[in-house]
Amino acid sequence: MELQKQRIRRLEADGCRSLRQLWEEAFAEDTKLFNDYYFDNKAEKNRALILEEDGKLLSMVSMTPYRVCVKTDGIFRKIESTYLVGVATRQEWRRHGFMGRLLKEACRELNAAGQPFAFLQPAAPEIYEPFQFAYIYDKPRWSFRPEFGLTADDLLEGESREPVFIRDGRKILQAAENVLEKKEQPGYGMLEVRPMEEEDIPEVVRFAVPLLERRFQVYTERSAAYYEMMLKEMYAQQGDSFLLLDDKRIVGYFLYSREKGPVIQEALVYPEFEELVLEPDIVSEPAIMGRIVSLPAMLSLIRGRQNLDVLLKYEDGMIEENNGFFRWQTGPGESSVYRMDAEKARQQIYAETSPELLTAFLFGRRTAEECFSFRNGYQWEQEGLLRGLERIKTIRDVCINEIV
Repeated sequence: MELQKQRIRRLEADGCRSLRQLWEEAFAEDTKLFNDYYFDNKAEKNRALILEEDGKLLSMVSMTPYRVCVKTDGIFRKIESTYLVGVATRQEWRRHGFMGRLLKEACRELNAAGQPFAFLQPAAPEIYEPFQFAYIYDKPRWSFRPEFGLTADDLLEGESREPVFIRDGRKILQAAENVLEKKEQPGYGMLEVRPMEEEDIPEVVRFAVPLLERRFQVYTERSAAYYEMMLKEMYAQQGDSFLLLDDKRIVGYFLYSREKGPVIQEALVYPEFEELVLEPDIVSEPAIMGRIVSLPAMLSLIRGRQNLDVLLKYEDGMIEENNGFFRWQTGPGESSVYRMDAEKARQQIYAETSPELLTAFLFGRRTAEECFSFRNGYQWEQEGLLRGLERIKTIRDVCINEIV
């Protein structure tokens, strides 16, 4: 194969539907039902980069836009980010570096757009580690209490979408002091479980956003459009979306997938009701990897517990625009980054890092000592700079729970 005959081409919106054949070849485990959902609903919202030769598709990567809410200075800011999906190469042309070429081009485009970071769900981390991605989110593996699991199974297996009720033992105990009064309230001591419908979505948004903001520092924006798409996605995974209600008030929901066996894709429940529905020991496993694509944009989101002025040498193997020396000044209420002249910077004390290390540090996965090395200055100066970096407010509570 002559590499000079290949070219990278961009696809927009409806053009991304043409990638279905390669998608089905590369991701043979996906069902027709799921692929129908994806290419009828999600693909047209993407942009894609493809590598082709003489009009034949060899490799692809799709870029799904997401708005991510990030807590900075005590308030949530909405930033643009990108979910890299459908990263695949035809089997006979693998191990030719095609994926790396497309990922590099995609990351450079996102850098030009000023996006702080991109993310993806890896089939295996070792595929993306050479491209300087690092884990940023561990997905909880929720499990129902046995009695509630049976209720969920009944709803999924039944032909009717009628609600079912479970006993709320906590409320029964709270009612002990005034049993007669409580008995007059219909349904008292029972929680309603029923499928989520489209007309529920505005109320679901009002329930979810405040709870997400209390629990997380970073989460994908939860809008009406988000939940409308999620309803379709759960159906495509042969599952459903359920509400948990207390006296008609939403106190939780869970998204239940059965495509690869019964799995709770997401559970969001008020803390006082969690113990009635979910097993207490929630196990988490690494699920989403991320990568800084614009260093200044990413650092502008980060604050220090005290003022810090640090000179960084950043070495990015994929995005040339990120390479070089940067002065980063951050504190409790601000953060600024600007490029430094390399010759002058080399004469000062500075900290070296790279995309995978800085991503892991800023998302609270690794320590400052693991992620920075220091050049120039006395030992005590280097130790002081390390102590300053240790006081950075890293992002530890993340919820990026998307499948595609």
